[in-house]
Amino acid sequence: MSQHLVDSGQRVSADREEVHRDTLREAGGEGNGSAHRHQGFGGNGRGGGTGGGRAQDVTLRALDELSHALSELTDDLQLLERRLLDLHRQRSEGRAWREILAEEDVPGTMQLVSRMLACLAKASGSLRKELVDTLRREGASIPAIAKLFGVTHQRVSNLLRRPPE
Repeated sequence: MSQHLVDSGQRVSADREEVHRDTLREAGGEGNGSAHRHQGFGGNGRGGGTGGGRAQDVTLRALDELSHALSELTDDLQLLERRLLDLHRQRSEGRAWREILAEEDVPGTMQLVSRMLACLAKASGSLRKELVDTLRREGASIPAIAKLFGVTHQRVSNLLRRPPE
């Protein structure tokens, strides 16, 4: 792998970290994105707002799990970016896809994409379920929750019926 690929991956990662810090600042966070990422967003583990108690802790735990999943995905994302550039280069040189993919290190590019999507889907699904349950307990209507999440009321009803993970 060329030095250019490594350098560009590090630059992209640094740019993402800066965007993450800016987003946290705008949302009222404390500024250091990496501290939030590794410690989670939960702070003292007690929920704010209405509802509190164990249900709120479960929702905070799901939020922390999504934050942790995103941290884990950072390394995979950098590897995927390098792999995609390498695949593009090899194909541009006229190599057959069968040859290119057969020579990949494990996990292969498509395995890596699948692993990343599964990780994100699991963590975001857990958070979505916990948020829907918590919002409903706080008195939000199913149509109001659907509007917040950008889904149909049927989808919210299905989430409410689904057992906790």
